[in-house]
Amino acid sequence: MSFKNYNFILLAGGKSTRFGKNVNKTTIKFRDKPLIVNIIDNLMLIGLTNITVVHNKTNKVHFKKYAQKCKLIEGGVTRSLSVKNAIKNSNSKFTIVHDVARPLINENTILEIIKNLKVGYSCVIPYSDATDTVLLNNKNIDRKKVKLIKTPQGFVTKTLKELHSKNKDTNITDDSELIRKSNKKYKIKYIKEKNENFKLTVKEDSIKLKYLEFKNIKFGIGYDIHRLEKQKSLCKIKLGGVEIQSLYKIISHSDGDVILHSITDSILGALSKRDIGVYFPNNKVNKNRNSEYFLEFAMNKLRKENLYIGNIDIMVVSEKPKINIIYNKIILNLVDLLDVNNKHITLKATTNEKSGLIGNEKFIAVWSSVLLKEF
Repeated sequence: MSFKNYNFILLAGGKSTRFGKNVNKTTIKFRDKPLIVNIIDNLMLIGLTNITVVHNKTNKVHFKKYAQKCKLIEGGVTRSLSVKNAIKNSNSKFTIVHDVARPLINENTILEIIKNLKVGYSCVIPYSDATDTVLLNNKNIDRKKVKLIKTPQGFVTKTLKELHSKNKDTNITDDSELIRKSNKKYKIKYIKEKNENFKLTVKEDSIKLKYLEFKNIKFGIGYDIHRLEKQKSLCKIKLGGVEIQSLYKIISHSDGDVILHSITDSILGALSKRDIGVYFPNNKVNKNRNSEYFLEFAMNKLRKENLYIGNIDIMVVSEKPKINIIYNKIILNLVDLLDVNNKHITLKATTNEKSGLIGNEKFIAVWSSVLLKEF
């Protein structure tokens, strides 16, 4: 699906006064990344690239670092003025507005908004039902008639521009209010949210983020072993995607990267899939094949299930070659391949104390375990 006609506005210009003193809500850590980075990464993953981040004077410095792929616009003193600034020079046919305080971007909601905008609705509003008892002046309100309005909200850009240009009430709480209270009868579509879409307003709300860190976790174990042959002269081998010179050749049908093979199997195991040999048998196609291809195969399956790596533990067992001299290079390469913080990768190496075939420098083995978490 093409998103070239859509401008996604991410409102991050608030001062987070209700969240706590000296706290920038947009940069609190969630899934090992600042909140703003999580949201932008998810939007990019969906395919939205025309993203405008609205900031204020004090948090601009953060967005220069975290929102490099986005257009940065300084907001106004109110939410309404911030949106007005953001759409002023927009040429996109449609606009989607979202609060950065809602960290859970759901792809299905965005696709539903886009589908309804395409068929002629001027405004698409996600909502959830009220499940608690609702009171007004100490009297019950029929909660079946109550809609709890959410973001992201979708609009025809031309309509949104016109209404903001005429609007005198700068304290509106969401942009759909302009559509809803207009004398002109616009075509509005309400879509019921089927997914969690809470808002971070006060500091206690951050507990919900911690809960999500442990929602639907999966574990996997991987193991791989390859034969070694001592050479008369130096040869090239790969470990963790890093090419090094060694007197020991790794005997393998592919490139023999025993670390990447083990990690691949640990991810496949956590996903309840078959082992690497089932997907990549010893045939002509896989002869001397780069093991990064196997790992990317497993990573794609992980992403499709909306999971990411929480941490990974790797144990290399061999007498030779030694990995200490390339330890940092392997870590840096794994950070890139696995899209994980280096603090959450453990790479250990030990010998077999001259015992058995590994101890006699005939084999190299790797165990790895991985923890996967749900986005």
